[in-house]
Amino acid sequence: MTTQRMRVGLLGAGYILQAHAKALQALPNVDITAVCDVSRGRAEAAAASFGIQGVFTSLAEMLKSGIDAVHVLVPPQLHIDVTRQILEAGVHAFVEKPMGLDSQACAALADLAAAKGVKLGVNHNFLFLPSYERLRQQVKQGVIGRLDHVSLRWLYPLGLIQFGPYNNWMLRAEANLFYELGPHLVAFMTDLVGPLDELKAQASLPIDLPGGQRVFRHWSLIGRQGTTGVSLELSVQPGQADRSVRVRGYAASAELDFDRDLLHFFEARTNSALFDGLGQGRRGSAAWRAQAWGNFQRQFLSTLKKGPHANVFLDSIARSVAAFYAGVQSGQLDERLDGRFGATVIRTCEQVADSAGVSLTPRSQPAAPAAPSRPSNVLVIGGTGFIGKRLVRALLAQGHGVRVLSRSKATALYELEGLPVEVAEGALDDAAAVGRALQGIEVVYDLAKAVGQRWQDYVDNDVKPTRVLAEAALAAGVKRFIYTGTIDSYDAADPSKVIDGSTPLDPAIETRNLYARSKAACEALLLEMHRDKGLPLVIFRPAVVIGEGCPPAHWGVGMFHSDTRVQYWGDGENKLPLVLVDDVADALVLGLDKPGIEGQSFLLTDGPLLSAREYVAEVSRLTQTQLRATPTPIWKFFALDVAKELVKNAIRHPNRKVPSYHDWACRQLTSRFDNSRSRQVLGWQPAGTREGLIERGIAASVRHYLR
Repeated sequence: MTTQRMRVGLLGAGYILQAHAKALQALPNVDITAVCDVSRGRAEAAAASFGIQGVFTSLAEMLKSGIDAVHVLVPPQLHIDVTRQILEAGVHAFVEKPMGLDSQACAALADLAAAKGVKLGVNHNFLFLPSYERLRQQVKQGVIGRLDHVSLRWLYPLGLIQFGPYNNWMLRAEANLFYELGPHLVAFMTDLVGPLDELKAQASLPIDLPGGQRVFRHWSLIGRQGTTGVSLELSVQPGQADRSVRVRGYAASAELDFDRDLLHFFEARTNSALFDGLGQGRRGSAAWRAQAWGNFQRQFLSTLKKGPHANVFLDSIARSVAAFYAGVQSGQLDERLDGRFGATVIRTCEQVADSAGVSLTPRSQPAAPAAPSRPSNVLVIGGTGFIGKRLVRALLAQGHGVRVLSRSKATALYELEGLPVEVAEGALDDAAAVGRALQGIEVVYDLAKAVGQRWQDYVDNDVKPTRVLAEAALAAGVKRFIYTGTIDSYDAADPSKVIDGSTPLDPAIETRNLYARSKAACEALLLEMHRDKGLPLVIFRPAVVIGEGCPPAHWGVGMFHSDTRVQYWGDGENKLPLVLVDDVADALVLGLDKPGIEGQSFLLTDGPLLSAREYVAEVSRLTQTQLRATPTPIWKFFALDVAKELVKNAIRHPNRKVPSYHDWACRQLTSRFDNSRSRQVLGWQPAGTREGLIERGIAASVRHYLR
């Protein structure tokens, strides 16, 4: 047994890195000393966030840095090759599920680890939740008795299907979705009953996505291990989440809600039908209440301490990581982490895919762009987004040559499949890449936006890149620079106020949310460049944009806690500034060559046709589901925000801020929005009717979301 400090490297700087890094930082004898990613920028950002000294773009180089273990956090198709390199170097490996895409190769890795005297662990993290640990103990100790049946469910919506990005590995081959999500359920099954003696599987409800990709949204399995029956259901359709495991034994049954880390135990205590239901209900509710409070307290304290147990997902990964390093130090891994267990899980995934008749071979690649009919004269930034895709098509319909600048060319090819566009790859803050993209360009559309938790995130990812683009556009001599702001940057909390394109932005913009503030800052710097350097600027400010491709649960309408539960911003009675996405694209095209509009701003909203209540009523009608909508005074939103920020400020959380009642009040959009100037100057003709907004906006959105 060893207790020396271990030096750990992280391979892959995607979203899952944060969970692993937080888990590692909580361990007493572990130091994260290196991070490796093919993108040095991503690796450097991860290193800065977690104080990691070594930054690499080559696994071979990272392995030479003296590390003891590597966490494999790269896409699944790379797992086997990189894990083999790690083990051959005599370094421990901890692999995110799925372990790999070939069970025999996975088993060979387990053999290699044993030969090299190092540990190979696979992260099936939900197996280490406290609630599952209790269920597992009840099964192993015979409290539940000999198992008759195990039922596993992963019924959880997958936004990739509705909104992309469509070049995600999970969508590229028919079997990939099960290899990505199925191991969670198969790991439970394997741990509880072992490998199945027989199984039958079916994949159904296919949908064809860009790039010729086909995804099956329903997966079903029935099987048997000895005398124990097993059923598995996986669905990625929109709907109420249900991620659970239910076991029926000779003595009792139990249901595990691993989405919430709750376990419910069922056992007959009386032969009286009159009192049995009452007893079960009282005992069950008391047990759930105690677990829920315990979970809340643990997660709340972890949040205060900036620990790795702030939610169920992070908690499960932290416990899995801790168990791996405990096994490394003791010399004996928990069987749930062992590479042979991981190989067994993958073998079952192979059996499911074979039985269902689906393949790991990618169906196709996105169609190559059609040959442009003319040289590119228009550059679109954000051309793969909700509005951007409509704009690209509208520009092509008008005969323009279009070039799209995208961080990922692969993503753009999926989103703009088959269109006669030119795709340039590069980051918006890369002056050289932007300069190349501007060659031959006359008009620039900047539809870019950023996300972040702190103001500095927006400065770095929105404001600064906007300056880089504008300066490059000036140097290239473009004839027009069109920027899309947002009505969120207005002070829209006064019902007596009328807002049009000439209305100044909120004078208290410093108190507003980071997105509204960032867009306003970009407008300010562009207007300064227009005045001082002659940037041929035109600004458009779209309102609450709806249409095919946006979620029906639109936060411009209210605070949606789920697809079917919403709190109105206020009473929900005032008419909202809604606008169709196709109408926004049409207005942007009209701004391309309209003479004499430089330095002006245009408001893009339709007439006051629908309130939030009416919007929700239409979504309810179209989905045949009664949405639960609650009028909510703004002070209640503000009060909750104050409580949250008091905690965050008390612990000096890096994302803390000063709560703003004004910002919450502006979300009501109670001011009246006047689009007459946009219609008169541009000749713009939005839908203009309630029926048009409902059919092309709300109904189109619902159909696409539930297709």
